[in-house]
Amino acid sequence: MRRKTRKIGKVASLAASEERRFGEQAGRSQQQLNSQLERLGELNAYRHNYAQKGTQTTAISAAHWKDYQGFLRRLDTALQAQQQIVRDCEQNAESHRQRWLVKRRKLESLERVLDKCKQQDNALQDRKEQKSLDDIPNSQAGYFERDD
Repeated sequence: MRRKTRKIGKVASLAASEERRFGEQAGRSQQQLNSQLERLGELNAYRHNYAQKGTQTTAISAAHWKDYQGFLRRLDTALQAQQQIVRDCEQNAESHRQRWLVKRRKLESLERVLDKCKQQDNALQDRKEQKSLDDIPNSQAGYFERDD
């Protein structure tokens, strides 16, 4: 393997580990987003169920109704906060995904260059082997001529 190929191989190896690290980070961001989306769904379901219970109750005191309305407002505030968390997680996941894609493209490019260098090395090695095979009959012919 030529020196140039070894150098590009080392760079490609470093780029592969960096791409893996960025990919893992993007994966963790996506998992966090999924978790926050799940929480949002649970909170929405809880709020929906709680609101339905309130409409099914026929006779309640004014104080109880006021507490009920206050709790619904707190749930709505919690929902808005969770929606903001989800938006932040979406932006974070997309940012990590974009950075990973940049690293992925760089790695693919380096791998193509490395493959081309290896092909050139193989072609050079094949030419050297062919030349040495071509030289064998010539060197043997000279050896046989001297025997006479």
